Amino acid sequence: MSVHSMEFGAGFEERQPVVLLLDTSASMGRPEEHPRIDELNGALTRWFDGVRGQERLRTRVEVCLITFDSAVRVHDPGPGRLVPVEEADADRLFVPVDSMHPPTLRAEGLTRLTEAVETALELARARYRTLQRQRVPVRRPFLWVLTDGAPSDAQGRPLDATALAGTAGRVREGEEQGEWIFQVIGVRGADLPMLRVLAPKATSPLENLDFGRILDLLFQSTDDSSPDQAADLIHQDFDDRAARLARMERLERDLR
Repeated sequence: MSVHSMEFGAGFEERQPVVLLLDTSASMGRPEEHPRIDELNGALTRWFDGVRGQERLRTRVEVCLITFDSAVRVHDPGPGRLVPVEEADADRLFVPVDSMHPPTLRAEGLTRLTEAVETALELARARYRTLQRQRVPVRRPFLWVLTDGAPSDAQGRPLDATALAGTAGRVREGEEQGEWIFQVIGVRGADLPMLRVLAPKATSPLENLDFGRILDLLFQSTDDSSPDQAADLIHQDFDDRAARLARMERLERDLR
């Protein structure tokens, strides 16, 4: 049994697993004067510190954090560091959202996105089944990818649609069977056509939103959706909220 199972979930019937996949490839170290990885580190720290005041998220949501560059790593909350995926244990890696203390991320290497997605699918499925065995009511996991690039192979070559087809098929099949909700966020520089191969109806270009607001939008989607809501409706609701927020930010900039 998870060490968190006796102290978590009080006041609500269901558990909500979330897997957060973060691009830490070299491109996240740009621009040199204001690296995106610094923005992301700051947003993660502020967001997870701030979630302690959001009772519904705090008592329901548990998070697993994965990073991908030339390697795929998973945050181990025990020592508080990123570990190789081979050491991953789903029951240890999912922690209550207000207990997540994200590590400081560094930008380096390639963009091994498909390997990260495959890892996330396995961990999400394993965690869901564990909670079912423990007779803990659980909603389907949410999996969120945040990237500024294009999926690459081990040599750094961009992957084409054919190379992405296997992973894309597993993502879609699992979503259609109600195993998870899968969403891709493309920020500045993201290869949106290739990302849409992975998630045709769930790839959102949010290049003008800061990372903190993106995290707000993502976590709101877990709270606003119902357990039996169709995946396409969840994705559409997310896009609608993101579009409204982008319009508001444009208006604020115009008024300055």
